[in-house]
Amino acid sequence: MGRNIPGWATGLLLLTPSAATYAQGAQIEYQVPAGFSEAEQDSSMQFLATLDSKPLPGPVSWSAKQNRLTFDEALYRKNGVSTAQIDLLNKVLTQIPYAVCPNGCDYTVSGQTVSLDKVKQSISITDGNQRYVQPQTMMGFIHNQSLDVRTASNEYRAVSAFGQGYLGLPWQSYGYLSWYYNDSKNFDTQTTVQGVSTWYLQKNFATTYLRSGRQDSRDNAAGSVSTSLNPSFDQFVTLGSQDNLKRDNQSAGKMVLFATADGDYEFYRDGRLIRRIPAVIGRNEIDYNQLPGGFYSLEIRLVNRSGQVVSSENQQIANINYGGSTGWYVTLGKELDTEKDLLSAGASFQTKWFAASSALLKGTGNTWAMEHNLTRPMQIANVEVTPTVGVMAGEKRVGGYASLNAGSPQLGYLTASQYQNTSVSEFYPARNSTSFGYSRQFGPTRLGYNYSRYTNSERHQLQSTWNWRGNGVWAVISTGVQKGGYDSGSNNYGLYLNTTIMLDRNTGTLNAAYNNGKLYTGGSYARDFEDSTGTTTAGIDFSDIGRTNAVGLNARRSGTRGDASLRLGVDDDTTSGSFNYNGMFAASQDGIALGRTSPSGAAMLVRTPKLGDAKYGFKVEGNPVGGGSTYAVPLASYQDVTFARAQSVDSNVDMNIRLPANIVRAHPGQVYPVKAEVEMNLLYNGFLVDSRGVPVSGTVSETGDAVYPNGLFSLASTTLIKEITVTSKQGRYRCDMTQPKDKRYLCVAG
Repeated sequence: MGRNIPGWATGLLLLTPSAATYAQGAQIEYQVPAGFSEAEQDSSMQFLATLDSKPLPGPVSWSAKQNRLTFDEALYRKNGVSTAQIDLLNKVLTQIPYAVCPNGCDYTVSGQTVSLDKVKQSISITDGNQRYVQPQTMMGFIHNQSLDVRTASNEYRAVSAFGQGYLGLPWQSYGYLSWYYNDSKNFDTQTTVQGVSTWYLQKNFATTYLRSGRQDSRDNAAGSVSTSLNPSFDQFVTLGSQDNLKRDNQSAGKMVLFATADGDYEFYRDGRLIRRIPAVIGRNEIDYNQLPGGFYSLEIRLVNRSGQVVSSENQQIANINYGGSTGWYVTLGKELDTEKDLLSAGASFQTKWFAASSALLKGTGNTWAMEHNLTRPMQIANVEVTPTVGVMAGEKRVGGYASLNAGSPQLGYLTASQYQNTSVSEFYPARNSTSFGYSRQFGPTRLGYNYSRYTNSERHQLQSTWNWRGNGVWAVISTGVQKGGYDSGSNNYGLYLNTTIMLDRNTGTLNAAYNNGKLYTGGSYARDFEDSTGTTTAGIDFSDIGRTNAVGLNARRSGTRGDASLRLGVDDDTTSGSFNYNGMFAASQDGIALGRTSPSGAAMLVRTPKLGDAKYGFKVEGNPVGGGSTYAVPLASYQDVTFARAQSVDSNVDMNIRLPANIVRAHPGQVYPVKAEVEMNLLYNGFLVDSRGVPVSGTVSETGDAVYPNGLFSLASTTLIKEITVTSKQGRYRCDMTQPKDKRYLCVAG
């Protein structure tokens, strides 16, 4: 089992807990836990320490003899730590109530804020008057790239590429660039759209940031908007608070789409393709985290494997996290479409009673818009209730909105919202919308109803989802009916059935839909193959629509260098193929590497050691890496990482893994070098036999271990063993250790 901490650190967990918060004047009596000696405690308790976010040159250790945390003063002085800093450390460390804190605690000691984490073996000391920390930054480059290629024998071709580049700069600065390329050819029609949609330079100060460039709101990540007023700028300058950068990126909801063909959903906003998401026959659930944040109209096209548009509909998206952030900003610039001067300002704050956000737009002449919203999470009996109200005004009219989220496991969960007269300004041409949803669990079955109305579109959805587990099998069956959202004819309703059955690493699906007098069926089978550096999935899919039959083979790899998928299929007389790749490229003076996508623009450059000929892998912060190479691992922005989390994925190998990162406020564009410390413990045991099945006995030449007369042996090693030599009275044998059969290893004389 993999560990990202040394084994001796488990002794920390045996210390007696306490509720102490302030260390000033605390009287502490240290007692050694049962089974441990003071000498063992004295030699094992070591912590990676930072002072005002700068790593200290040596560990801080617990001394049972002195009953305090200590450090090597001579080493610190030799490495540039000043006398004043050493005096401060001595003053603070002697007052930390170390022994009464179970796994980690925060303290205020002599005006210093101390954060002690015994699980990750880290201790940070910062000036209590410094609310914000300015990390050291240097040159670095991170680029997220996404490529999607579709082609078919009927002259259909579509290529979509998106990219986000982060250029790390000194003095807490970075540059950002977002680009896109969409090319589509269908018979005699070809469309190409490309460009740089957003770019800017940003400088972070202690409490504020300054940003300047061009920004398209269609590029905004989901959850980053706290008001519906969210304009785009061709040129702008923004001054804002650091708190405004730390947004809550939780999902603002989900929408359910009904498909009558396998293929893809294409999402268009203001005529531009912003996302392509796979679709299956029947029910498809789309998380708002996959869409830009804000309140806007969206055209959704269902495109089959041959490039034909099966259906198209419009929806009003309300992807806003009310009360999800704090901070303020002021922006001056030119509006993207009209090139008119525009002032935008906003602020969000939270108290223990409510959260509020406000936004203001002021253009030339009499154009303006303003919005204020207020949300109040509360609990009534056992029901969690969160109402939100908002008021909007502009040069055209006054409008507003209201939403309600309420629920409990016993009563079910309800969501409702109403946006009325929201087109208040020429800067804000939004439309009215209404939505309502309710769901409740009844044993293994969940029933739900959703209603939505916007412009001339109205939709009702009634669905049931049933979960069943037993004997290693997990089945999920969804049935439902939808009225509206297809066309304006009399048969504007549909039925669907989606079944998923999972057993170990095997997954099978069977989907069916009925709409406009036609029955649509499809399904798939896939198997996962997990190894030490990722997961490979291979499968087959099929569909039957009237007289049209389709079948395809697909493969997907989610590994150390990104995620890629490939599909080849035949749809009647039309052959089709698709390829998709998503990944990250990271570069700095410490090296270059590929990895999985980093939405924050920050990454670790993890270098793993080569352990002989052993091939191994593990996960760092949930992302796979291999042995003996360098990998790019994504990080969350503006987070501290003292030790990166590691997880072993091979149950047959015991690995001790430490990843000292020393990362303070992970900054966009920064690539942080991390050298992994890996110790591998392998145990070989079984029986040695020759080609006739006769036991081989003697002494292992490489280790001196004995092999018993019946061939029984046991070897411990820190590297992978390919072959051993056994010496006996009968002669010498070479035994292959790579391919045992029923714990029997084949040996040959020579």
